[in-house]
Amino acid sequence: MTTAKSTKSTKSKSLPQDNPQLAALAHFSIIPIIGPFSPAIPLLIWLLERNKTEKSELVEFHAKQAFFFQLAIYVITAALGILVTILSIIVIGLLFIPFLILFPVVAIIYGIYGGVKVWNGQEFRYIFIADFIEV
Repeated sequence: MTTAKSTKSTKSKSLPQDNPQLAALAHFSIIPIIGPFSPAIPLLIWLLERNKTEKSELVEFHAKQAFFFQLAIYVITAALGILVTILSIIVIGLLFIPFLILFPVVAIIYGIYGGVKVWNGQEFRYIFIADFIEV
């Protein structure tokens, strides 16, 4: 009489490899070459990563963060444009035109900075945006 031993094969579930280059691409998509559709790239990365069975939290977090940052930049720039246009009627709006030009330029530089930090494996969080998406 032989007894069969039940052996449990423990499969070690492989953790997803973090892909800092894909996370950085989400940040780099703010570069103006892509045009007004630049928020679509981090949104696409975020949605594709979110639906994977072995998803990378690093890629998902940075793509989500980059999407909301770029969306906020577009909304704020549009609001500034409307405000400057309205205030230009009473001439004071002309003083705000440099801010309207400088704001998106600074945002692009900040996005590129974030992409470089993530590419190098360092932690990066957009001010206000990261806290907003973690809630």
